[in-house]
Amino acid sequence: MQTIEIQKGVRVDIEDLINGVSRMETPVLEKFMDTMNQILTGRKSATTALREKELLTKIENIVPAFAKRRYKQLHAKLEKETISETEHQELLQIIDFMEERAVERIHLMAELAALRHVSLKELAEQIRLKKYGHASA
Repeated sequence: MQTIEIQKGVRVDIEDLINGVSRMETPVLEKFMDTMNQILTGRKSATTALREKELLTKIENIVPAFAKRRYKQLHAKLEKETISETEHQELLQIIDFMEERAVERIHLMAELAALRHVSLKELAEQIRLKKYGHASA
């Protein structure tokens, strides 16, 4: 049976604690429950905020900068028709990689949208506004 330490050296069985709480007068029990709910909400909020931060970081950095740079270099060569066959194969591999990352990004965004209780579309707008700081016409 799990116990909790009420104060240093004083341990109480969870079942005994529940039994004691169940005998409280209703107004006292209501105040106790309000306090417990505030504690629980605070813990959940801290956990949620930390997870949101983790998700945002992953979303923003889903494709490494070096992959973006190399894609731009190879794509420019493709447009100028100066790309070699080896470079073309590399470009195709980077495109596949970026597509995989895009799918992963959608999953991360869906989780973040669920945490924020907004639609995926609303979340995308929030991220766009945060990134660019304004709405575009």
